[in-house]
Amino acid sequence: MPTTLDMAKVEAALEGFTIPPRPEMLKQIQAEIAEETPNIKNIAACINQDVGIAGFTLKVVNSPLFSLPRKISTIEHACMFLGLQRLIKLVNSIVLRFTLSDGNEDIFTQKLWNSATKIGNASIVLAQHLEMDNDFADDCYTVGLFHNAGMALMLSQSPKYPEIMREGYQTGAIIGEYEEQYFDTSHELLGFLIAQSWGLEYHMCNVIAYHHSPNIMLATGEESEKKMFAILKLAEHMTGSTELLFGINPDPEWEKNAVQILDVLHLEDFQLLDLGEVLNNAGIDNVYHV
Repeated sequence: MPTTLDMAKVEAALEGFTIPPRPEMLKQIQAEIAEETPNIKNIAACINQDVGIAGFTLKVVNSPLFSLPRKISTIEHACMFLGLQRLIKLVNSIVLRFTLSDGNEDIFTQKLWNSATKIGNASIVLAQHLEMDNDFADDCYTVGLFHNAGMALMLSQSPKYPEIMREGYQTGAIIGEYEEQYFDTSHELLGFLIAQSWGLEYHMCNVIAYHHSPNIMLATGEESEKKMFAILKLAEHMTGSTELLFGINPDPEWEKNAVQILDVLHLEDFQLLDLGEVLNNAGIDNVYHV
């Protein structure tokens, strides 16, 4: 597994930042799921506490991602269709956006969450297409949505964050190191702290902590972490995330590490066109299918 995080760095990263606690609603849902006989009506009632979150959950469930034969109109039906464990992962990631945004979304924040949604959706579709099991694919979806959450905290402290990061990408800098020069922390580390405090499993937290550190992730002995990292970076590349967020194309990180990332997934560059068609069929715009 990747190198253990330096706790002195973790403490320093929290200077001036507050990691949002897991909302009470999620705790109630997980407590209900832990019951010997979970009550779907109680779970649906928890989600329905927030109309915005409930509505967004239904929007995701009814997206081409799940290819439903008919539209689902209630959270109860969504609970039964998704299954309890998948539901909590989905709601977890949806609540993240509402918690960090706090109802205030400027242009960059909108781009950030739109990108996170596209990357999450692309991640689960790619994992499923590559015949990875459903639990792993669900985890890839969660990592896709959480991995840049630290950017929302960075932006809250520095409105110039997008401009500074655009310069970093233009110079081909190592993103985590570049952020530390300006902010004494990185969105990777803040994202790790959010994921950890929200109870994500250790392998997901590790990928989030090092998602701009391919030299570390690709050297890890944990095959699942390498694959999850590779899926994330492939999803970022295919959805054009650096262009969407910072106007940078091509992504210098992908250009430098593409061969190694594709090797982890046993893919060749020419297969990306076919994967672009797969994503398009799932309703996900991508750079390989305009």
